[in-house]
Amino acid sequence: MSEQDPWIARAEELKNQMEALLVAQLEEYEAMTAKLEQWKQSPGDSWLTEADYQPWQEALKKLESAQREFDAHISARVKKEGE
Repeated sequence: MSEQDPWIARAEELKNQMEALLVAQLEEYEAMTAKLEQWKQSPGDSWLTEADYQPWQEALKKLESAQREFDAHISARVKKEGE
């Protein structure tokens, strides 16, 4: 049995991390959408607060960071192959 290339293993790990973060971001988006729908039904209620949208923004930041890390990892391999 041959050992997996460490670069490929890391790429898979980063891809799985991004997928998990994407699921979390989508869950936060769904929660925000539900809050917005509730707010539209009761316009006299209080405005959305930072506590309402902060989790969604944090999920987006984590996803963006993971995407940058993945892109950097892929770029490193492309540069090595192109040298």
